[in-house]
Amino acid sequence: MGDFDNTKRAIGVGKLDDSARKDMFNKFVSAGGEIVKEKQPQKEDDTKKNRPEPKVRQSTVSRGSGDDSRSGSRGGNQNKSDSGNAKSQADSKAQYEKEISSFSARFGIKLKCWLARVTPFGTSDLTPKFMHDFSMRAKQSLIELQYSGNELLANQQYSPQLSKALDKINPLLVELLAMGQKLYNGPELTDITDPIMVAPESPVAIERVKNPIYALFKRMYILYPYQETLKKSFVQAYDELQKLEGKPSMIYANKKRKVTQEIDTLFEGFFDRLYLVVLRAENKNIPLISRYMENLLGILPEDRPGQRKSGENVPGGKQVETKDDKKDEESKKEDTEEEVPLSKEQAYGLRLMQMYSLPKLRKKFDPKNEYSHIPDSDKALLALFYFFEFDDEYSFVMTTKKIDIKPGSVNGVKVDYRQKMLDIYEGTRTIIDQFRIYNDIVRELEKHKANPGANYIEASKKLTGIEQKRTGQSRTVRMAIKEFSLKSRDSLLVLIKDMKSKKEIVANMNDVLTLDSMESRKRLNKKPVKQCIMEAYCYLMALYERLETGDLFGGLVELTPEQMKSSFGVELGNASGESTETEFADLDKETTEQSNQSPAPKTNNDLETKDSAEDSSDEENDSSDDPLDDDILPSGNPF
Repeated sequence: MGDFDNTKRAIGVGKLDDSARKDMFNKFVSAGGEIVKEKQPQKEDDTKKNRPEPKVRQSTVSRGSGDDSRSGSRGGNQNKSDSGNAKSQADSKAQYEKEISSFSARFGIKLKCWLARVTPFGTSDLTPKFMHDFSMRAKQSLIELQYSGNELLANQQYSPQLSKALDKINPLLVELLAMGQKLYNGPELTDITDPIMVAPESPVAIERVKNPIYALFKRMYILYPYQETLKKSFVQAYDELQKLEGKPSMIYANKKRKVTQEIDTLFEGFFDRLYLVVLRAENKNIPLISRYMENLLGILPEDRPGQRKSGENVPGGKQVETKDDKKDEESKKEDTEEEVPLSKEQAYGLRLMQMYSLPKLRKKFDPKNEYSHIPDSDKALLALFYFFEFDDEYSFVMTTKKIDIKPGSVNGVKVDYRQKMLDIYEGTRTIIDQFRIYNDIVRELEKHKANPGANYIEASKKLTGIEQKRTGQSRTVRMAIKEFSLKSRDSLLVLIKDMKSKKEIVANMNDVLTLDSMESRKRLNKKPVKQCIMEAYCYLMALYERLETGDLFGGLVELTPEQMKSSFGVELGNASGESTETEFADLDKETTEQSNQSPAPKTNNDLETKDSAEDSSDEENDSSDDPLDDDILPSGNPF
């Protein structure tokens, strides 16, 4: 364009007017001049681009490399788009997190929890009212679902036929029955309810029970859309069970009504409140039905119903056993029992617990017959009597100042073991209070049975409600005793371990403990301190094991006839009959004859007890026997 400008300056175009420019333009055109356009070179370039390229044969390698380069180019574009999508997703997730955890969202959560009486407005601690309500009603509903599920799915006689009948309708029915049965988890419920049992009037920190509540809420969350189908599953299952058993329809009608009521109690009464607990713990207003909630609870596709096919075993349920399988299981069980015997301490503790028969326990700990309306086989009553036995004979090792207990240190922190045991012992008041509630429920049950009323349906409903309360309160009493025995056992175990190694905590472990005149009748009087601690520890260990996995454990409120026979050698039908009256008469006779200083006739059991007592009296003053050695024998006096 430089030459064109020079030509314009040489001609003097800038000095010409319009008419002169027009005349000059016409002269150039008439002389054969052409109009020069500035974009002409670009047109030439375009023509060159439009020309067909010569075909050149490429090798396989070059063709592959070209494909790689083209795919690499496409991959680069794809990576850029993926990174862009990931960034946008991260931004949207951050925005969502900001929305559900905003000030207004957190304020709404606090307000909802306060209105539902789940937590106070200002703190995240769960209220005692909510915890008591859960420990009584929700726990009882979960127990009822497990009981009904076991009745339908773990019955070796009818469960296979029942499952086949339900599979013809829909395989989902059996699967939902099993999932409803699995809602109950004993250790989880213990972790949730233990804090309120130990301190009934104190709120519970949400972090303390967060994990077990999340686990329970997850199982209920999965079943939440299926709650009506779950009811139909139980109803249909009981209809099929009625056809197989052939019992009166009223029995199954009551069972169907009870289980459907408990399902309503769980999903209509407690599901929403557990949801509020999750929101308060997370401090985020998470929608109930959302991917966020499912990710938080860790719900996988295989966790949802619908995985089972017709004829398959119940997922997570008990497999139907054949006779051969049952024999194999029994043989394995016997082998296991032989391989894992009772520890020496636990065996000795059981011997201490077996020193009193049932009539003697009643005469010692219920002299006014305040609990005469409660049967001998009642688990809560037996647990209370054994607790009273520990309190009467052994608990002083936790409170007396005659045992010189020095403070210790754990990880550099000073620990006052005496004060710790005193605090544990103070918790025994809860046991007495809980058993009073249980006693009132049993009296209410007896009154209702004596006068049920004219309306059979209303009487049946009331009877069911009282029986449920009795079952729940029985477990509450036993749980409180188990909690006390566990804490007391562990505190004494610390002393025993120290006496075996460093010998720093118990300063007078070898001194003979002589009690005052009021307490001189106690079993541990005039025994070395170390022996007193060990015997108390053995008793607590045996009591805890019986409550945790033994005959005093379980959902039934009374011992079965087999358990009564194995634990006390008493036939259940005669537990409160002639044998009891005879033994009470023998006790009265012994008391009378002892007051007259004349020898009393002894039964075989009494002779065995006397022999073991004489053996123990011979050995208890022998300070050369070390109770802390590892060769403690479970027979006789191990110390």
